[in-house]
Amino acid sequence: MSVNPLGEKVPSPSKYDPGILYPIPRWPARSLLDIDKKLLMYGIDHWHAYELSWLNEKGKPEVALGEFFFNADSENIVESKSLKLYLNSFNQERFESREKLAGIIANDLSAVSKSRVTVELQSLGQGEGGAVTVRQGKSLDAQDIEISHYEPDQTLLKLDPEPAFDETVYSDLFKSNCPVTGQPDWASVNLEYSGTRINEASLLAYLCSFRGHQGYHEECAERIFRDLVSLCQPTELTLSMNYLRRGGLDINVYRSTSPFPSERIIKRLLRQ
Repeated sequence: MSVNPLGEKVPSPSKYDPGILYPIPRWPARSLLDIDKKLLMYGIDHWHAYELSWLNEKGKPEVALGEFFFNADSENIVESKSLKLYLNSFNQERFESREKLAGIIANDLSAVSKSRVTVELQSLGQGEGGAVTVRQGKSLDAQDIEISHYEPDQTLLKLDPEPAFDETVYSDLFKSNCPVTGQPDWASVNLEYSGTRINEASLLAYLCSFRGHQGYHEECAERIFRDLVSLCQPTELTLSMNYLRRGGLDINVYRSTSPFPSERIIKRLLRQ
């Protein structure tokens, strides 16, 4: 697909079509943020697909929960509406097994992202796919602060003099906006770090300053990661952004100063 389908009226596909997938290069956003290959950053983009169905060899419908794991070093991200349409293209296709379908999806996503993508398909009663993660740490959201900035403002970030070791804080107040449609994107933000303590009121004000910002999920996460690393200079930092689902998909973006294994992902939050 040569045109970004987001914001366009596109009919649901009637047959399998990997050409629907629309790649978005990572480098333009990273270049604008001045972080492309200049900032030590590891991470994973973890997608849940809640609307995934196909037919078995006898034509009986099957359903599953899909999980897709993209490395942050991949050349491209996949535009979310194109991924939804791509998954819908399986609705009337027959496959001999769930494993066969998972292999096809992994190959197609790897091709469009130009990296190795891991795909897991779980039946609805299998494993921990439906389990809700109980978060650790402290919520920032009770801070009694006045906010007047609704575009990202890194100057809001302040430090406290005392050190922090394995500090974990989170907020459920994050909102940004789709850069194509302008529709809201809601997320919960989790921050684990060591180093000089980040003033909690300033951190919440900074996160809330994205409320008017237009940016893809990955760009928002990498902008926050860049600002925290450059201004707060933590010795260790892991940022998790767990977005609410739209169109049967949610995106969970993880960025860290050290290698980030998939075992550390937050499976699913209550809002998701």
